[in-house]
Amino acid sequence: MEKHYYLVATPESLIVSHLEPYEFGNYMAVGTKKNLRSQSVFFEIDPNRTEVPEDYVNEKLVRYENGEPKRSVYLSVYRVFEKVPMDALLNLYLATDDGKVLEIKQSEYEQPEKKDIHLYQQYNPFSTMVASKLTPPEFIQFLTDTSKPVSVPKLFFVELQLNDLANDPTLPIKNLPYKNPAHLRECLLKLHESTERLTKTVMRIRHSELPYRTIETGFFIGDQEKYFYYSFPDQHELESTHFSWWRSALVQHF
Repeated sequence: MEKHYYLVATPESLIVSHLEPYEFGNYMAVGTKKNLRSQSVFFEIDPNRTEVPEDYVNEKLVRYENGEPKRSVYLSVYRVFEKVPMDALLNLYLATDDGKVLEIKQSEYEQPEKKDIHLYQQYNPFSTMVASKLTPPEFIQFLTDTSKPVSVPKLFFVELQLNDLANDPTLPIKNLPYKNPAHLRECLLKLHESTERLTKTVMRIRHSELPYRTIETGFFIGDQEKYFYYSFPDQHELESTHFSWWRSALVQHF
């Protein structure tokens, strides 16, 4: 059977599987007999552009005795993102917690209208939520600058909605579903009023799954040399082309 290699963000791991991306995303979200329900965010990767233990894969990735495909063989669970080359990344997949899967392809990033503050939920190498005056490409350059004491080799994150708060943190929060909105506003105000700070931590650790409806522009992954952008579909495309996935995302998180 065909082999598929996946770089998984939640939790961080490198997995090889017989399953196609949509089947794999469903498996990661709801399992088989384990009664699991959780989101899954993962990339498919090109094994020809990164190192994989081929002998181990050939030994372990075999059908079950009843003929079913092997669903997962873990190849690594530690510092996986930084070891996989950027050029090995293919499409990104978002699975809802009932197993619906959305495929997102790489695209060119075009900076939308200027915002004073952005909100980023990081996935790797940590799960901090950060408010920043930096655009996504600038944010990547800032945090992957290894000449600084605090830096990372590679960064994977998503930009979230702030709506009117991006330019005026005193305005009503309206329908933004973030926990502890008073704390979010306080962080935005401190960052907005500072002439020196570029970033402000909003949450040190992500305690719950991400409501997909809060995604603003899309997902970014990059290092000091390059970055890739995975654009989240707009409202019209979600409701027309990806309605089943979008309904699942809304039902789970409203």
